[in-house]
Amino acid sequence: MCGELDEGAAIDEELLARFQLLAKRAGAAAGAPPAGLPDLDGPEGRGLYMDGLFKAGLTRALADAEAAEGQRVDAVASQAIAFARLAGFLAGQLPPEADLLRATIEALTDGYATPRRLADAERARHAHEHGHSHDDGHGHHHDHDHHHDHDHDHPHHHGAAPARRT
Repeated sequence: MCGELDEGAAIDEELLARFQLLAKRAGAAAGAPPAGLPDLDGPEGRGLYMDGLFKAGLTRALADAEAAEGQRVDAVASQAIAFARLAGFLAGQLPPEADLLRATIEALTDGYATPRRLADAERARHAHEHGHSHDDGHGHHHDHDHHHDHDHDHPHHHGAAPARRT
């Protein structure tokens, strides 16, 4: 029983550390969101508005996870379900011909992939800061506990890094 509690606490702390790092990399910040709305008539204003809402929600989710010591897995799982429900509720406010459900599902899918992209980029950044190299000096690249089937900002491996959606 004690070992299970220790293992649960370790998982809880690992989840929080990863969540904090990735949430901050994705734009979560402490403090109140900025006042006022940008002009929503054009795509730039709508993009700014959506980024602000995303960061505000992520900041709240991170604060709740930080406060949920010992229950972080449940907190993050609950947040994902609640925000998905909120997204569906908001998308349901517009008529079906607006096809907002498709855009909402695409955003959900992109959001689901973002932590992996951020974690991969963070691992690559960390490896480069600590002198890690994938090249053995003979033009051969070696896999060091990760796979090269993802974008990890190493253009010297794969040509130019593909553009990412944010």
